[in-house]
Amino acid sequence: MNTMRLLSLLALTYFLAACSGHPGAGNWQSTNENRPNFVKEFVKLEVGYEGRTDIFGETPFITEDGNGAIRRCFWRGVDAQTIVMTCVQAANTDIEESYQLRVGADNKVAELIKDEVVVGRFVREK
Repeated sequence: MNTMRLLSLLALTYFLAACSGHPGAGNWQSTNENRPNFVKEFVKLEVGYEGRTDIFGETPFITEDGNGAIRRCFWRGVDAQTIVMTCVQAANTDIEESYQLRVGADNKVAELIKDEVVVGRFVREK
């Protein structure tokens, strides 16, 4: 009986840890602000809990899997509010880019940063 309790406790601990994702994870929609450094092409980010991100543009990129993302990325958390993404362009996977997504204190607004310049502002989708 003690073995069963121990296994149950371990399973519960695993599931609770797996559910506590980074605040950057989730779906983000562009605020459509018109600023000189903003990449107007980026309209939506889908940051998955498993470390993958898809960046979508105004016009979907047609791929074999039908995803439509214009950038495919892998991410990792660097602090409590920031993730770093390594991305490739869907049109040319030889081109690699790096971005950061910095989530605001309220976890509702995030800034997309490339080379220390904010290139987009996004709000969390409900």
